[in-house]
Amino acid sequence: MVIVLGMTFVCEIISYLLQIILLGVQVDVISFVKIIAIEMLYNMMIVIIIYPILQKAGKLIEKVFTEDKTLTKYF
Repeated sequence: MVIVLGMTFVCEIISYLLQIILLGVQVDVISFVKIIAIEMLYNMMIVIIIYPILQKAGKLIEKVFTEDKTLTKYF
């Protein structure tokens, strides 16, 4: 979850800097901090919900690909 929070922070900083440079957006630190905080919490909640589903799916896929497939039962 720390990685998700860090990546959200970095991506939002880069996005905001590009908006300032390319579009000439006025710098408003207070609203920017609020937006970053909300997006970090939102992304963290999404990861909390989706990560167990991805983990279970990964285990099932791993089981399918690593199971021993012998043809001795057909002979």
